[in-house]
Amino acid sequence: MKKIKLVNAVVMGVLAICAGCATPEKDKGVADDVQRSPRRTAEAPGAVPDNPTTRAGRGVPDLSAADRPAAWIYIDAEEGRFTERDGRPWVQWIIDAPVSRAPTFRVEVYEPLLGSAKDFQCALQTHEAPDGSTVYYLIKAKPGTFEVGKEYSLLKPGDNFVIRDAMTKQIVNEIASLAPGTYGIVGGVKNSDTGREGLAITYFTVGDAEEVSTGTTEEPPS
Repeated sequence: MKKIKLVNAVVMGVLAICAGCATPEKDKGVADDVQRSPRRTAEAPGAVPDNPTTRAGRGVPDLSAADRPAAWIYIDAEEGRFTERDGRPWVQWIIDAPVSRAPTFRVEVYEPLLGSAKDFQCALQTHEAPDGSTVYYLIKAKPGTFEVGKEYSLLKPGDNFVIRDAMTKQIVNEIASLAPGTYGIVGGVKNSDTGREGLAITYFTVGDAEEVSTGTTEEPPS
């Protein structure tokens, strides 16, 4: 699979692990999770707050364990799933449902570790597009302006973001509509007060208009 170059050395370390993972495939044995926020479910005293990592059977999120992420990136409000191959857990969070060509994104975090995280940056890159097109962008929120739990446009997130075309090195105002295909987004969300940073890798598939409306899509390549 293509390696997604990243915006800082910490995220590069996670990608080194990810580079050895297989390309995401559809695992029909895994039930689809409902769209639940890890930050908005009441928990019993002393219980681990509800979150996708724990629900996937990986235990409590851990900032030092790449396969137990404490941050998750939702695309078009779709929650992903974790899986494994040959007993090896994948780092990627995989979104099976096709999303729109101009999707939104939302970041959720495990608050016991990350608290009020207000800094975010990510890399968006094509994994595979049938028409052969390639996009590769770096997106960074201005310091202290990012809001966890808020829906942003992935292609035009707003004035508090800087978008750089990683291939031309030019800053752009927005990203063109994504061609149908599979994409990867690798992001870091940071609490500058504590210095703690959560990393998230999400694979998602952009469908054409018919796929998005009917909820059908082809499986990502293996």
